[in-house]
Amino acid sequence: MGKRTNNQVASKVAAKKAKSDPTLASIADVIMEAEDLPERCRAMLVDVLPFSLTVSTEERHEIHSAAADMVEQTLNAKRSLMEAVVATEETKLANLTSQQVDVASTASEAEMALAAQKELVQTAKLALAEATTAANASRTTLTELRSEQTTGDAKLAHAQEMKTGLESAFELHFKPMKEDAAGPHFKELEPFLKSIEMEESLLIALPSTCAKSKEHRGTFDTVVLDELEKSIALKIAALGDTITAETPASVARGAAAEDAQKEYDAKKASQMRAVADFEALQKEHSDRGATLSKAKVAVDELQPQVDLVTGSVDKAKVALEGFVAGPLAGFKTFSVRTVETAPAEAAPAGA
Repeated sequence: MGKRTNNQVASKVAAKKAKSDPTLASIADVIMEAEDLPERCRAMLVDVLPFSLTVSTEERHEIHSAAADMVEQTLNAKRSLMEAVVATEETKLANLTSQQVDVASTASEAEMALAAQKELVQTAKLALAEATTAANASRTTLTELRSEQTTGDAKLAHAQEMKTGLESAFELHFKPMKEDAAGPHFKELEPFLKSIEMEESLLIALPSTCAKSKEHRGTFDTVVLDELEKSIALKIAALGDTITAETPASVARGAAAEDAQKEYDAKKASQMRAVADFEALQKEHSDRGATLSKAKVAVDELQPQVDLVTGSVDKAKVALEGFVAGPLAGFKTFSVRTVETAPAEAAPAGA
């Protein structure tokens, strides 16, 4: 019973001594943090720590040396663990830095691609404007030619209709009326009188002259009918000249309008292609803008991670450096302690 009491006292004294020596205290803290060791083993190592390391190397018992070896293994394991932590964090940082370079490169490429696409859009916009101007000009030309064609064709059709009508009226109504008949023939001729050129006084006399039968007509009436016949003949001839001139002109106008239609169709098709090209390039520009925005977000999101891991690396390195310069260096100092370098100490009670 007395021996057990002495051991407990010695353990407490050793623990107190370990706590009173900063170096031993730091080593003890490392041992107590060694979770790979059982708790009783850690407590035992802390208890024997002052009895082992404070004894010079020449005077150490096998138990002292074994305890020192176990402490050294624990410290080396701690160092390996801390070095592994540093290596792991450095690997994370290297990976993140590599990713940062990649996303920055992606963002740069996306920015250049967007700028290049913007130039293409501007070029397509100018091409579309030119195609639209050309199509509009072609449409104006076509409209003018179609209008001329309509007007000319109407003029030709009117001349043909007038000539046919006047020739028919001349045969069916003027000739019979001139020979003898009167009455309704004048009414059939009357619509054409506005289109013929005849002296006004003779035109005024026509109704009266035409109402008379041949035997009741005088010299003046004969003159009136002769002038009417000449005027009708001249009008028919003039209409014939108009038809002769307008027929090939109508063909030419039709051909010109057809050519203009083909040209307009081609210009309109070019305009539609320019519209399609412009819209496609605009969409590509929008897509590349979205890609750039996404790349910038990736760059922004990655930087805090890089900063965090950089801090973790620095913290792990500082901890490792502190461990190497503190507990590990202190242990090495104790490990090489000789009788000459060891300070004079009173043996702890129970040793």
